[in-house]
Amino acid sequence: MNKLHIEPLEVEKTKVVISDLQEQEAENGILLVISGEIDMRDPSEFILPYLLRIHDEAIAQKVKILSVDFRELSYVNSSGIKTIISWLMKSKSLPGDQGYKVRIVQNSDIPWQESTFPVIQKLFPELITFSQD
Repeated sequence: MNKLHIEPLEVEKTKVVISDLQEQEAENGILLVISGEIDMRDPSEFILPYLLRIHDEAIAQKVKILSVDFRELSYVNSSGIKTIISWLMKSKSLPGDQGYKVRIVQNSDIPWQESTFPVIQKLFPELITFSQD
């Protein structure tokens, strides 16, 4: 079980798994792996509440880095991208000492990731860093 005590989420073709980050420099970090496809009509119905629960628990546990691995997420529709941005907006609204940074791990061979993540970084330059596969 991860330090947030949140179970994985599986809904339609999407799976989200949480674990503690196992990097020395990220002693108080969480790894979130999102895989499959987000192609449901309204991902904000299931995925956004789940991400907001992670957000709330990360704040409560004083998590400083949340690494989100999208490498196995092959497709996201526009509603899914909106859901991700809504979650990031919630993270951005926190004062610097209370919040966490988001590190996005992407797969540059997946076209939606290659085109979408640079735009998202422009929206949240102080919040997001990137790493590629």
